[in-house]
Amino acid sequence: MNSSGRILLLSLAVVFLVGISFVAGGITGFLYGSSQGIQLPFVGTPEPAETPDTYLAEGTVPEELQEQFELFWQVWSLLEGNFYDPTEIDSRGMVYGAIRGMVDSLGDRYTLFSTPAQADVSRTHLQRDYEGIGAYIDYEDNFPVILGPVNDETPAAEAGLRQGDVVLAVDGMDVEGMPLEEVIAYIKGPAGTDVVLTILREGQAPFEVTITRARIEILSVEGELREDGLAYVQLSVFGEATSEELDERLKELLRQNPTGLILDLRNNGGGYLRAAQEVLGRFVEDGVATYQSDREDNLLPHPVIGGDAEAFDLPMVVLINGGSASASEIVAGALQDFGRATLVGEQSFGKGSIQHVFDLEDGSSLRVTVAHWLTPNERRIQDVGLTPDLVVPLTPEDFEAERDPQLDAAAAYLLGRPLPQGAATPTPTPEALPTPTPLP
Repeated sequence: MNSSGRILLLSLAVVFLVGISFVAGGITGFLYGSSQGIQLPFVGTPEPAETPDTYLAEGTVPEELQEQFELFWQVWSLLEGNFYDPTEIDSRGMVYGAIRGMVDSLGDRYTLFSTPAQADVSRTHLQRDYEGIGAYIDYEDNFPVILGPVNDETPAAEAGLRQGDVVLAVDGMDVEGMPLEEVIAYIKGPAGTDVVLTILREGQAPFEVTITRARIEILSVEGELREDGLAYVQLSVFGEATSEELDERLKELLRQNPTGLILDLRNNGGGYLRAAQEVLGRFVEDGVATYQSDREDNLLPHPVIGGDAEAFDLPMVVLINGGSASASEIVAGALQDFGRATLVGEQSFGKGSIQHVFDLEDGSSLRVTVAHWLTPNERRIQDVGLTPDLVVPLTPEDFEAERDPQLDAAAAYLLGRPLPQGAATPTPTPEALPTPTPLP
């Protein structure tokens, strides 16, 4: 199957998981395995931050907090002195549980505490090689949800996993409410070993699927020159080598004199900020890729970064859907703001917050939301997403019939042909207009 067709198996599913998120209440993760973990928020990967020594860590409780800490130690003592089975008392587990409760009280699904085992899963990410089932996963309504296979040659794709599949159990173990990092840790594993997932799919009774893990080398960029003369480029992730791969593919395509370009960011859950800046630098000469807005509403611009390949003047369409998040939204939003490309597809995910990771002494980590990303026109991404210039739904019937009306609409738009039935220009809303939108 050519790469234009392959996207159909990755994009699809019309019932998209609104309300999922990348960390804790939902991390978009790769079910990669021992060498591949979670694709973290903001644009995949938060930068590690220095972990400060604090007065609390040194044992001194501020006067204004002493009453609250007295209550904490009162409960601790009551549990230690009264719980019927002292052998089940795990002081470290109690500390971790207390920390989780403290973090969860903030009500931010992207701010979370990870135990050493969970943190170890999240420290390995966005690499070319991994062992696992090869799927993107997120979190919705207390359950892990499949965003889609990484490509149509992964074990997940061969097993028939689809976007929207809810994971109820792993090897018979109920995963409801389990932190996503733990779920991924159970699903990952050495190549050649099996994992059994219990899946709930819309319209069907729960069923089990046995998947044999594999080691997969994945390219983040695929592309081809279509028969209609349009260049088609699909980015599956903004990873370590994305800009290098994109340069290589664009040079090859540009030598064939395409009449237009389709950049497919559907189900691309994000990646590195720098990769997003570099991808933009292949399509616009300069400018702000995104603004970072901190807790004092200060705006820090992050510029476009140029590269070896240049496609500044080629007519361009960007495909997005509910699985387009984070770095994908930075790129698509900037191209929309610049007037450089027309967005076609469905509303994007809406992941525009930034997390710093603080590595703690025992190997655990604390991930804290510190800022938001805004588009060059200062549009908010978080919880809003991007509205396509041309809305084209993808139905379950399209999926079953291996049709891709979104790709068809993108091609028709560039070629000046009639658009497929169902394509519509959305009614502008304050969130969709390229004008500054205040943060809450």
